[in-house]
Amino acid sequence: MLESMQVIKKLIERYDYCGAYEILKNKSMEHMDSAIVINSCRYSVNFDFYTARNLLKKLSDDGKVHPKTKELIANLDALNDGHPDILMSELLENLKFQIVNEEYIDFLGRVYRFKEAIYKYMFIKSQLPDRNFTFQMRFMQKKEILKILRNHYKIFNSNLIFALNTYFRKYDKNTQIVDPIIRLMNSEKMNQLIELRHDSLIGHGFKGVSAEEIQKVYGNPYNVLDDFRTCLLSLGIEVQRYKYSIVNELISEFLDRDYNTYYKLNQMTTANFE
Repeated sequence: MLESMQVIKKLIERYDYCGAYEILKNKSMEHMDSAIVINSCRYSVNFDFYTARNLLKKLSDDGKVHPKTKELIANLDALNDGHPDILMSELLENLKFQIVNEEYIDFLGRVYRFKEAIYKYMFIKSQLPDRNFTFQMRFMQKKEILKILRNHYKIFNSNLIFALNTYFRKYDKNTQIVDPIIRLMNSEKMNQLIELRHDSLIGHGFKGVSAEEIQKVYGNPYNVLDDFRTCLLSLGIEVQRYKYSIVNELISEFLDRDYNTYYKLNQMTTANFE
């Protein structure tokens, strides 16, 4: 029993919530609070925040009132609302998972999406400065942005990044904040990183990706997180770090309690058959 609990804790340290959940499910513990939070995280790391939030409704009364549970629920509600600070923070955390688990192709895919998300955010904020921003608004859709670029700025490039680069170069007035971000996004090291993505399975080729290749073009992969975090802070986005470290503390606490309950129930069952 103790050994399997240690395995689960090691898995959640690596954000492998699927593996941890399978162990608990095999022990018929999927209805206990630790398994419910782990199951919620399985969906959350895949950006299905709606399911992740609904699963937490299955927690026990004690589980629901735990301070860290309340924080998690508030976080998932904000993610479902498309709150920019929370969503960008989640994407940064997701990037970190890929590095920890050495899933470098997926890491490059997230890098590309992050670059696109920053461009979209800067553009919509420039167009609607007085409007309450959310990533759920229809203006964040690629087709809506390309339509604005065509109709208002006569920019007809269908490649979103190229089109937005043209817009920022010609029309944006907020150069003090935007220019350093654009320079980083178009730097040689970032372009080389994106090229690795294009040549991989999630791009247009079949080339594998290693930590050494990322190190060669960008340095330590964690440098990418630091650079993105700097961009977000300069845009006034408050980055929330260590969400899943806090969630893992909650899971560990529930896990210790649930395993004690499970052990006692097994002892009682064994005694009844003697």
